[in-house]
Amino acid sequence: MSYQQIIFNRLRQHGISEAGALGLMGNFECESNCEPYRIQGDFSPYRSSSKAFVAACTNGTKGKTAFCNGVVGFGIAQWTSPDRQAGLWDFWKASGKTLDDAGMQADFVWKELQAYAGLLPFLKTTTDVFTACSRVCREYERPLHINIDDRFAAAKRIQREIDLNSWQDDNVQESGKDARTDPAPQPAASRSLTLRVTDEHCAGWPEASLVQALLICWGYDLHVVDGSWDDEDIQALQQFQRENGLTPDGIAGPLTWAKLLGRG
Repeated sequence: MSYQQIIFNRLRQHGISEAGALGLMGNFECESNCEPYRIQGDFSPYRSSSKAFVAACTNGTKGKTAFCNGVVGFGIAQWTSPDRQAGLWDFWKASGKTLDDAGMQADFVWKELQAYAGLLPFLKTTTDVFTACSRVCREYERPLHINIDDRFAAAKRIQREIDLNSWQDDNVQESGKDARTDPAPQPAASRSLTLRVTDEHCAGWPEASLVQALLICWGYDLHVVDGSWDDEDIQALQQFQRENGLTPDGIAGPLTWAKLLGRG
């Protein structure tokens, strides 16, 4: 299951509306690509710096003081201020989960939102994804650059790519009424990231090369597998999406990965 799906399901289970959850996730997508292990500024193909950071925190090489540096953002929300990083650290230690557990971090978002008396009730009831993106950006994330349109576009991409009906309310599950089951797990590649082939940071990623190789396997006439994207690659992916009933946006999200791997 993709990180986006895990986070969405957890937010919905906490009582946040579909639009409210998408508003949060549009922000998380722009902050971290919804990657719970992501440290600020890590655009390396394998997120090696991020994974080393998580490992150091897990094995004790880095302690709470080093984690709460107030300089480098971390996690799905790119928590940066020392007090919020300290809150995440304590929440993680008490949870029994791993530091890079997407569900744990979504639970911490829910905990933080309890202090946002105006925002939380709105996120529970709203049907307006754009306003949810805007309010989360301005009130919860508060980045230096207010890029609402980018966050809304990210939310709409996620809305197209995930199963909006896969989450299951705990009370419904316990009662046995109208129970919903989780969808089949997404392919391994989709758990890593949503690949925006038009994003300059994707150049050279192994996932980008994998998309090229898979498109060649599907019969598309690409000349090289090198992880570098040009108009030919983008047009091939968009054509593949059109021919498989997907939105031809040139973004390799969970649904596109599933089709590419023959599992969709």
